Amino acid sequence: MSLTNHLSSKESPIRQFIYECAPQLALAGTRGRRGHVVASSFGFDELLALRTQLPIPEEVKDRKSHAVVAGMALDYRLRMDLPGFNFVETVAQRGLDILAADPGVVHRGKHIHKVLNDAFNFAYLTLQKRDSHPLNLARASVPLAWCESIARTGPYEALSGELGRRIKQAKDAVDLMLSIDDSLLVDIAVMRDAVEPLLDAWNRGIEAGGDYVPNPRFLGSVAVGGADADWAVGDMLVDLKTREEITSSWIRDTLFQLLGYALLDLDDSLGIRRVGILLPRQPYFAAWTLDDLLDEDASEALPSLRADFAVLLTNKG
Repeated sequence: MSLTNHLSSKESPIRQFIYECAPQLALAGTRGRRGHVVASSFGFDELLALRTQLPIPEEVKDRKSHAVVAGMALDYRLRMDLPGFNFVETVAQRGLDILAADPGVVHRGKHIHKVLNDAFNFAYLTLQKRDSHPLNLARASVPLAWCESIARTGPYEALSGELGRRIKQAKDAVDLMLSIDDSLLVDIAVMRDAVEPLLDAWNRGIEAGGDYVPNPRFLGSVAVGGADADWAVGDMLVDLKTREEITSSWIRDTLFQLLGYALLDLDDSLGIRRVGILLPRQPYFAAWTLDDLLDEDASEALPSLRADFAVLLTNKG
């Protein structure tokens, strides 16, 4: 079971443990005056007041599918602008490998793998070109998102619907890449441009010697289905969210997800002391210290919390 699924289940001992680590955060945004006061103390009001400036384009019919692909593709598009982006080390590559190992799990699996693999290579070549057009870079990020969906949900689930039909109908990778909707490409490109100042700041910090780990996994990840985050920049764990509607309950849930990741870093290999949520549709970047979320000194509290969490994760099965 994934960390997200654990956090969605009130019966999960993993959820219960994480919530008990941050009792004040658990109250934030709940009904009543106290819930509102606590939410304000965590800065929820600033996020709730945000206006969505970059909504999903009006012409998009299947908004849910668009949102999922746009979010994953944007993650890749932003990583392309940060140091050391390596196609081979991505979850997208893992998805391709999973399909290659058993293409028979879906109808015309060998064809699907070949077309996706060629599209993957197209993305690689696009990134190698100097001064590639922004829409070409956005296009290059989409097959990576498709391949990642195979790793996340499995080949059958990811390819038994519209995506599988689209790839099977494509004669080759060029045909597939040209079939990507312009609305999706523009959406990715404009969201990327909206967060460019933050990318520039991160790049300056990394060039000055700051730590940077894309798509970090944690020592405890294997116990919850291989949990991974978007980026670790310096001492901050960052999650990208392309959500349009922001609510108190959603902010709280997202912060618990990030806190869960921080606790899964059992050996403190990333030195996480802050967490951040990047909201490109607003656009806005919000950050919190672990001191604030835990309501105590994180450096003092984390060793014992992680030790207890490790025991729980070990005994879970």
